[in-house]
Amino acid sequence: MKSFEDVLEFIEKSRIKKALTDKHKCYRSHVKCFWKAARYDESDKSIHSAVKI
Repeated sequence: MKSFEDVLEFIEKSRIKKALTDKHKCYRSHVKCFWKAARYDESDKSIHSAVKI
C-alpha cells in the first residue's frame, strides 16, 4: 500500500497533475487537427503541434 501512496504523492506534486486527472472532452476533430499539424523534432525526440479551437 505504501507504493500506491508514493504514486499519489508524486502525482500531487507533479506539474502534469491536471493533464492526468482532468476530465475534459476530447473531440475527434481536435485529435485529427493535432496530428495533421504535427511534426517530429529529431533533435529533442518530441512531437510538436498546435490546434486552434
